[in-house]
Amino acid sequence: MPYQYDAILFDCDGVIVDTETLSSSILKRRLKELGLELDDHTMHTQFAGFTTQDNLTLAAEMLGRPLPDDFLTNYRKEFDDTVKATLEPIEGVRELLAAIKCPIAMATNAQRREMEIKLDIIGLKERFATRFAVDDVNQGKPAPDLYLKAAQALGVAPNRCIVIEDSIAGIQAGKASGATVLAYSAVLDRDAQLKAGATDTFASMNELMSLLGLH
Repeated sequence: MPYQYDAILFDCDGVIVDTETLSSSILKRRLKELGLELDDHTMHTQFAGFTTQDNLTLAAEMLGRPLPDDFLTNYRKEFDDTVKATLEPIEGVRELLAAIKCPIAMATNAQRREMEIKLDIIGLKERFATRFAVDDVNQGKPAPDLYLKAAQALGVAPNRCIVIEDSIAGIQAGKASGATVLAYSAVLDRDAQLKAGATDTFASMNELMSLLGLH
């Protein structure tokens, strides 16, 4: 049976565009060059969905020494260059957004600059006219601030919102806001998503459309 809701709040990375895999791949390779080898499970559960600064702090702790001064600059340049050359919406996203009639918003742990670049490239800036980045709140995910701010901007109570997420941090943020969280499980582990607080999971945007009663 489809869920009842008045608004839908979307994460960006890993839900609208597959930058989660891209950023993890670049970070993983650059950390390996410094002597820190991390497996995909660690990247998915401890890095995906957190802010870049959180990731760099954790990486330095795991490495046991500070990262090079130019690490962030070089990482961001490679990420931006790759995004500009290859970025596309996740399969089925355009059809999903076209079918949604209720208010929507974006709430991402990315910096606003990064969010704007991604939405420009894929041509969805107008569709996500209401959008918030980590710069707009005191605490990023897993704190609920971003989703509370997005719900308030739409004038909808959080418990009448559906949050579309993928990462553990994002799911925890959505759950803490009081929203119902549906998690995209094409890449991340479904059981871990449910344990983090997702009410249900979906492996494709077509499956999500069924959960949202859009078919």
